[in-house]
Amino acid sequence: MLSLLQGADLDKVNQIQENFITYFRIFAGIPGVRYGEGPATWIVTDSGAPGTQVLKSNFPSETVDQQIDAVIAEMGQYTDEIDWLVFPGCRPAHLGARLAARGRAGGPDGLWQLVGEIPGLAGNWMLADLTTLPPAPTVSKRFRIVRVNDEPMLEAWRQISADGFGGGDYHNFYQAYAQHGFAAHALAHHYIGYLDEQPVTSGTLLLAGGSASIYNVSTPIKLRGQGFGSAITYAMLEEMCRRGYRWSWIWASELGRSVYAKLGFAPADFGVREYQWRRQ
Repeated sequence: MLSLLQGADLDKVNQIQENFITYFRIFAGIPGVRYGEGPATWIVTDSGAPGTQVLKSNFPSETVDQQIDAVIAEMGQYTDEIDWLVFPGCRPAHLGARLAARGRAGGPDGLWQLVGEIPGLAGNWMLADLTTLPPAPTVSKRFRIVRVNDEPMLEAWRQISADGFGGGDYHNFYQAYAQHGFAAHALAHHYIGYLDEQPVTSGTLLLAGGSASIYNVSTPIKLRGQGFGSAITYAMLEEMCRRGYRWSWIWASELGRSVYAKLGFAPADFGVREYQWRRQ
């Protein structure tokens, strides 16, 4: 497993974190989503995606416990569950240990507790060298990929994405991406793969924070196994290359890891840890 925990590689991890934050920032301002930036960057979603998480923390060491309590109290106005991500660039350096200790002590006012600490996660973060892409995956000659450039196409993207992820209306995605727009210089670019005229897969390319990544790759169960998801992912990797990027990263589901490995992604330890809080 690759490790990005030393020297210049930590710059990559910081870029990855900023890309990840930008993904969530796109949802700010739509109904049912609350987003905050300050000593901590966080998001709370009333229901559905993109979820409820602390994405970045920068606290003075001498007041870290009070800052943890303040963030949980603020987010706790809207949610009973918080996932707190700690990247290597978060501060103080012992933030993870303080979150764990604070959670075991019962959290702010004894109303919250740490119910899970996930030290691994590394197997789900993957890194690719875009200068050595493997050959393109084989797919039907009837398959083509189109970039989403207006709201009717975004609605088609929403429908195929919802089908691929097992339901839900994906309305938050439609609202956020429609608000973000479809300009060539946009940060997020959405694609649909068609078999003849039938949408069969979808994905999003995000260019932000100094890195390029892929989100929301989705193929309905009945259409899987034909290489559609691999083909649309590969097309987005090629677009990254055209734009001058030399490496990429992805957070992969258990189902997707083997697919991405065939496209040149390798498991990487970015040093990210996750702490799960719940109201008692």
